[in-house]
Amino acid sequence: GVGELREAVDFLRFYANEAAKAESGAEAGTEARGVIVCISPWNFPLSIFTGQIAAALVTGNAVIAKPAEQTPLIAHRAVELLRQAGIPEDVLHLLPGDGPSVGAPLVADPRIAGVCFTGSTEVARGIERQLAETAAPDAMLIAETGGLNAMIVDSTALPEQVVRDVLASAFQSAGQRCSALRILYVQEDVEKKVLAMLKGGMEALSVGNPWRIETDVGPVIDEDALASIGTYCRKMEEAGHLVARLDAPADGRFVAPAIFRVDGIGDMEREIFGPVLHVATFDAEKIDRVISDINRKGYGLTFGLHTRIDDRAQHIVDTVHAGNIYVNRNQISAVVGSQPFGGEGLSGTGPKAGGPNYLRRFRREPSGSSGSVATAETRTLFRFPMGENGDWASRSDRIAVLRKLLRGKAAAVMAAVGALDYGPVDLPGPTGEANSLVLVPRGNVLCLGPEAEMLLTQVVQALAAGNHVLAVAPDALKILQPLLDKELPLAALEGSVDPEALSKSPLDLVAFSGDPKTLQSLRRALAARPGPIVRIVSEMLNPAAYAHERSICVDTTAAGGNASLLAAS
Repeated sequence: GVGELREAVDFLRFYANEAAKAESGAEAGTEARGVIVCISPWNFPLSIFTGQIAAALVTGNAVIAKPAEQTPLIAHRAVELLRQAGIPEDVLHLLPGDGPSVGAPLVADPRIAGVCFTGSTEVARGIERQLAETAAPDAMLIAETGGLNAMIVDSTALPEQVVRDVLASAFQSAGQRCSALRILYVQEDVEKKVLAMLKGGMEALSVGNPWRIETDVGPVIDEDALASIGTYCRKMEEAGHLVARLDAPADGRFVAPAIFRVDGIGDMEREIFGPVLHVATFDAEKIDRVISDINRKGYGLTFGLHTRIDDRAQHIVDTVHAGNIYVNRNQISAVVGSQPFGGEGLSGTGPKAGGPNYLRRFRREPSGSSGSVATAETRTLFRFPMGENGDWASRSDRIAVLRKLLRGKAAAVMAAVGALDYGPVDLPGPTGEANSLVLVPRGNVLCLGPEAEMLLTQVVQALAAGNHVLAVAPDALKILQPLLDKELPLAALEGSVDPEALSKSPLDLVAFSGDPKTLQSLRRALAARPGPIVRIVSEMLNPAAYAHERSICVDTTAAGGNASLLAAS
């Protein structure tokens, strides 16, 4: 539709404007990676396809674009238009086909320098395992995957706004958006009213041909999706979980939009990529448990919240682990440059598409000699400084503390972290909408040096982002002496790490700038882990890589009643 066409144009303009920054300032001295494979999905066959290609091209790379097998014609036309606009044919190649016969051989080709992928978590993990085996050790992977996206509605929320936003978030595009709402938590005090209104609003939806302007919910993508979603819905209905369901046309690939009751997100084994909404209730006193349950599931793409209590909104925004957080509005339709899009954990690797840190990932520092490192004891067991200095991540003076302790040492990295705005940074948007971007800690960061300057540089970047840091390298205690025992979340061990030990460790990021053979061994060990993809930062200076990006969008027009009295009660 027109909306997707506009988003494709937005990507082209945004990355064109950002391109100069990717080669200047702190990014000066970086170079293009080489040939980037762009694998795009069928649900946004023009905008995501165009955005991936544009980002790779403006940073100096060549592109092999493999669109989803269901949408090759749109991709073909987009490439035609890009070439008409002046993109040379030899730097942009279209290679349509399915995953097994085209995608897998592409990813396995050792000549590629990276992959930009949007699709399922399982496929993303498979790509990372393949890159770890056959690509250069520092080959790029940007993966934006799915999520079990939640929304919380408390008793102060305006029911009319809630119903409007839930219907849009769950059922627009027949629920075939990675950002779509999958589970709605309603405070039990207002459950009956909200569900009654939700059923009424749902009955007003029109299911049918998307060419008709009155249609609200169209078909699913193919017969496989129709069968899979249909089987799930029948199973849930037979188990007595059905709350409401619409009728669907008999002809065509239509799934009847449905709402099912569950106890919580723990009941959901996988994402159902269609017009299916799950509903759970919660006690107001146990809202923190709901947030913990959502975080524990491991996904982190979008999250919605409806409340008129500002303190509660801030607490939840600070606590939930999701890449895109929406307050008092729907949780779909992120806007390029205003709501940079991408998840964390099982929902993606970062950085965010349409954001200020995206293009940097398509470039790399020139390879150089890693020097010689003394042989040291191999570590197979280690412990992060968990629970110690728990307020470090929330401190606003982290960089000032590091600067004071280092007393002029590590000037280059201190300049780099000092130049990075960890936020919140205000982003543009229409009147009545507040958009911001904040960088938050990834969690446990393992810094492996191995050389002295590299190790100190890695540790400073990790601490500046608010992480818990463990450094393992020869002479680590001597190198990091100015920072040790200074009430920082930092521990150090002399020696090196056995790659096999990485399979058992609670890791969120690894930093290593040593020889390619060791780098590849580390990457292979990390790729074999279950759960989220753990990235290795091999560049010496890239402070944003040590943080997650969170995009927060608030509808500031959502109002009604005296919220201060509600808060007092």
